[in-house]
Amino acid sequence: MHEHDIVLTGLPRSGTTLACHLLNKVPDTVALHEPIRGLFRRLSDHDEIRVEVERFFAMSRESIVNHGVAISKHRGGEVPDNPVGDQHSEAGLRQRAVANGEMAIDKELGPSFLLAVKHPVAFTALLGTLVGHFPCYAMIRNPLSVLASWNSVDMPVQRGHAPVAEHLDARLKETLAGIKDRLDRQVALLSWFCDRYATVLPPSAVVRYEDIVASGGRALRTITPRAEALREPLESRNANPAYDRRVMRRIGERLLRSDGAFWHFYTRDSVERLLQN
Repeated sequence: MHEHDIVLTGLPRSGTTLACHLLNKVPDTVALHEPIRGLFRRLSDHDEIRVEVERFFAMSRESIVNHGVAISKHRGGEVPDNPVGDQHSEAGLRQRAVANGEMAIDKELGPSFLLAVKHPVAFTALLGTLVGHFPCYAMIRNPLSVLASWNSVDMPVQRGHAPVAEHLDARLKETLAGIKDRLDRQVALLSWFCDRYATVLPPSAVVRYEDIVASGGRALRTITPRAEALREPLESRNANPAYDRRVMRRIGERLLRSDGAFWHFYTRDSVERLLQN
């Protein structure tokens, strides 16, 4: 077990980048935002990919220790709290505002510092293989807010697809291909993510966005006890003004009629309360 190499996954748009941003404020900890390029599309054998992930952790550690840099998506040299910016596509969808490249790591680190690598989609598909070799954690968020965010961003999940996950999980690809309605496809995809976490991870390894916000980041103590020192002024974006309220109502109605795996983690009351905000 690579006890100091942390696999971080979670629902897209659930606060996984926020978690990296906060972990980078914690002593003796480095968190990288989706740094691995090409691997998950190039290979399909899960064990082969796991070996490459192990190699990536080792290479990143060497680069951080000897050169003070690591590969990560970043904005202005740091992992932001939100990778989506203010720019919109022609379709009116919010776009990512991060670049992939070298990021300076200039904090003091011990020889066994904690290194977290975050890939929400790929690591979720690979979770059953990775969990026996790395400490694995997943971020989740109210399903209504997740789907509202998906419908506001220029990402594959907006279309009800996750190409990397579909490449790594043939059953998921077949399921999504058989669903014509985009929102129904999104609900099925969201359920797939949550089913992976409910099936593979212990409850203590699943961290709620709402708990991170309410605790000023201290809910990340489940990943490292050093996060207990965090006191960040955080504000919930579950009712983000960027989310179309009419779309949210339609999503909420669809969710409440469904029996997805997200109900392992959230109650229908939590969705109804958010609809009333």
